[in-house]
Amino acid sequence: MAIKMETLTMPAANMGNLNPMPDIKNVSYIHAGYEMTNKIREEEKTYIGKGMIPTILPYQLQDGYDRNKQMRDFKAAVIENDHLKAVFLPELGGRLWSLYDKDLQRELLYVNPVFQPGNLGLRNAWFSGGVEFNVGIKGHNMLTCSPLWCVAEETEDGEVLHLYEYERIRGVVYSISAWIPEDGNTLYLRCQIENKSSEEKHMYWWSNIAVPETKDTRVLVPTDESFLCFYNADHYVLDKATIPHHDGMDVSYPANIPSSRDFFYKIPKGEKKWIATAEADGIGLLQCSTRELIGRKLFVWGQSAGGRNWNEWLSEEGSAYIEIQAGLAHTQLEHIPMPPKTTWAWTEAYTALQGKPEILHGEYTEAVKTVDRYMESRLGDVDALPFPTGKTLSARILHKGSDWGYIEEKIRGEKISDKFLFDPADCKETEIWKIFLETGNLPVPAVNAEPQSYVSGDFWLNKLENLTQKSWFSLLHIGVIRYAKGDVTGAKKAWEESLAIEPSPWAYRNLSMLHKSELADSAKAREYILKAFSMKGDNPTLCKEVAMQLTTDGGDALWLDIYETLPKELKELGRLRLYKAIALINLDRLEEAAEIINKDFVLSDIKEGELSVSYYWFRLYRGLYAKEKGLKYDEQDKALAQAADAKYPLPKKLDFRMH
Repeated sequence: MAIKMETLTMPAANMGNLNPMPDIKNVSYIHAGYEMTNKIREEEKTYIGKGMIPTILPYQLQDGYDRNKQMRDFKAAVIENDHLKAVFLPELGGRLWSLYDKDLQRELLYVNPVFQPGNLGLRNAWFSGGVEFNVGIKGHNMLTCSPLWCVAEETEDGEVLHLYEYERIRGVVYSISAWIPEDGNTLYLRCQIENKSSEEKHMYWWSNIAVPETKDTRVLVPTDESFLCFYNADHYVLDKATIPHHDGMDVSYPANIPSSRDFFYKIPKGEKKWIATAEADGIGLLQCSTRELIGRKLFVWGQSAGGRNWNEWLSEEGSAYIEIQAGLAHTQLEHIPMPPKTTWAWTEAYTALQGKPEILHGEYTEAVKTVDRYMESRLGDVDALPFPTGKTLSARILHKGSDWGYIEEKIRGEKISDKFLFDPADCKETEIWKIFLETGNLPVPAVNAEPQSYVSGDFWLNKLENLTQKSWFSLLHIGVIRYAKGDVTGAKKAWEESLAIEPSPWAYRNLSMLHKSELADSAKAREYILKAFSMKGDNPTLCKEVAMQLTTDGGDALWLDIYETLPKELKELGRLRLYKAIALINLDRLEEAAEIINKDFVLSDIKEGELSVSYYWFRLYRGLYAKEKGLKYDEQDKALAQAADAKYPLPKKLDFRMH
């Protein structure tokens, strides 16, 4: 068995730059509510809704990507022997990208043929395929499109690949260590979370495993009970479902499920923790773990036009996948309390499933028992999955992650991990904070220069507030830290003081978002965002926020005037073109709006669950139809809507409806 670095080349969209604007209640995903039906028992509600975060700060949004794919090389850390080859992408959150069984000549995962980010993650950018490791916070990993530290360790028991990073919101180190036995046919992952602080943390972990979806794909799991999560326009609905038959269909076959939903399987205590897929020929993937990972889940996009479109939007035409997942809790609406000075660890195994098709696709209970016996014969005792524990002989860094772990160790004056090292990594994001930490002086950039990063927590707040002479820049960051701590009044005061020293587009913008999202003062929100735009009119985020403000507060004509002054590259952004169309619709200039919202329209940053494109398509073309027929448009007129939709059907490529 050997670990080596290779180059993986594929068509890839450009990630673009980090968004320089802090999250002032801009990330709607983390504020989505939920409801529970009366099927959810009281003892099952203990952690549901606990530990949710109010902001993604200190992280920034990764929303600068496009859809113009060009061939790109990615670094790939590869573990392989004569039977199995596992490929990890340290530049992209340590994603397990491929698991190829050489004996079967079969890929066990869904491998996306392209790298195409979409707006599905906590920081916006997310991509489908492989196995994603999600830590700390409900949703996709904050670092899913960011580099991780990658180290190859030679031990007495063989070579182990380590992928690890410091997660800044929960303040923990997490790691995925990978190993394939010398003559083995199974990939073993030892996953770990280290909370070295003296504080209890809300914790979360789900390993999200993408596998191909075909009409014959079957999902097997040792339970007959499941939580069921539906997506509504603005919140989740948590219900219960029986397995395998629910609502008149066999839901062990994802191809039977009409719309997007999650099945959170409730495996009984005492049962082994596993989930598997079987294709028509009886071959698939088996994932199991030690008992720490109690949860298993199936996510499907569903068979509706919207679900099919999402599959292809994240990849290419004809692409289809589902996710089978393993987590620390029963559902993804839960965070589990992690005590201070604690390390949690477990082992996962990924291997091929091979069985008789007539059994694996036969009666469900017998199919489950067959997989259980197969697992025992192939892997032995699941609660004692093997992993190297021998002495380290050598280690080499294959890829560097961020500097944030290194900086955190300087702040704490101690190691934040018992095993993993954080060396300086020459990270652009951390440059000014390292200077501030080492010299006590915070560099002050030009007022129009985009902030490269943000920090949070009492250490940085105290250090900034104790500066002898504050600058517009130090006060900008004081406001951001105060806001991240929930101090809206203190944040407002700091940004106003920053403007008093020197006006900046960043303080104006933050005050606008504060008045819009926290203080419900639309007039002030407009005033400040226009001042920010007047200073930095070439910033895409500011343009989008100006457009959002003006198309919701009656400023449609003003937005159209501003749009015409924008440079060509901004005018071509799908989001800004959508806002132009919205303004035109609001002003009843429907023919002009139809020049934008048509079958060729592309909204590259459309968000999972967002209904804007279909909503405005129907509003626009039903209005146009009413004009053509000399009728007064009435949103409640079902006959008009039906006739208009027949003449102007929503194009497949614009249908992102998940509900």
